[in-house]
Amino acid sequence: MKTILVVNGENYWQEFLPNDFVVQKKIQTTEWILKNNKLYVIDQDGVCMPDKILWRVGAIKPSPKHKSALDIIQLSDVPCVNSAKVLIQGFDRLSMLQALHSCKLPVVPFNITTSSSQLKNIEMKFPFVVKAGNYHGGFGKVLVENEQKWQDIKDLLFITNDYITIEPYINYDKDIRYLAIGDKIWAMARKGKFWKANVETTDFVLIEPEEELAAQTRLLKDYLSADIIAVDVLEERDGQRYFVEYNDIPGLSGFPDEVRTTLANCLSTL
Repeated sequence: MKTILVVNGENYWQEFLPNDFVVQKKIQTTEWILKNNKLYVIDQDGVCMPDKILWRVGAIKPSPKHKSALDIIQLSDVPCVNSAKVLIQGFDRLSMLQALHSCKLPVVPFNITTSSSQLKNIEMKFPFVVKAGNYHGGFGKVLVENEQKWQDIKDLLFITNDYITIEPYINYDKDIRYLAIGDKIWAMARKGKFWKANVETTDFVLIEPEEELAAQTRLLKDYLSADIIAVDVLEERDGQRYFVEYNDIPGLSGFPDEVRTTLANCLSTL
């Protein structure tokens, strides 16, 4: 029986890994030690020496500690899903965008500056979307529709030390998520309550994967050597599609239990 450490995430993984001993801990409350090439993960509930790790840290503010834990996992050679190397690649939004760019996928066009003092040099025609730093889950993002709002946002961004990206607002007709695990792919069409496509989802439906988008998802998955990957695609009324981002720790809500079984099988076969 192997000890599987699930970091954050859902509490149902013992059900899908019945032949293993599943321990669940949160990245926010753990300390990580590598001693004599052995990995120890410690919190108030005790010490875990994992044989394998399922990393499900998503939708929280990234911190240097997360990156340090991933570096330690990689140094320990403890198998992880996704691998620590893949998770480190996707840890920062800019390196995530670099992967999409390298695969020549149709990314939403964007401008970047490392300083708020240079915002005047990267602004676009209204409306546009400003994203500050490396946040996820809709945080750090705002839609700018006119000059007055832009001035207010620039005043707020003055106090940030993060890089800033600006991209045109895509008045999308469809928000689609493609999820790939192993050699299987699922697709979901979603509708959000407001302009942020993946925030406060009000409706979703599983759809049949399209050949082109499925092939593009596999291309990215193979490029990253990922076990699991999701891509978010916006489609305009005229059929033009844009890849917004990929997620190497995607949420599984709304997808069938088959995705959880497939992900558990990926971990079991490591």
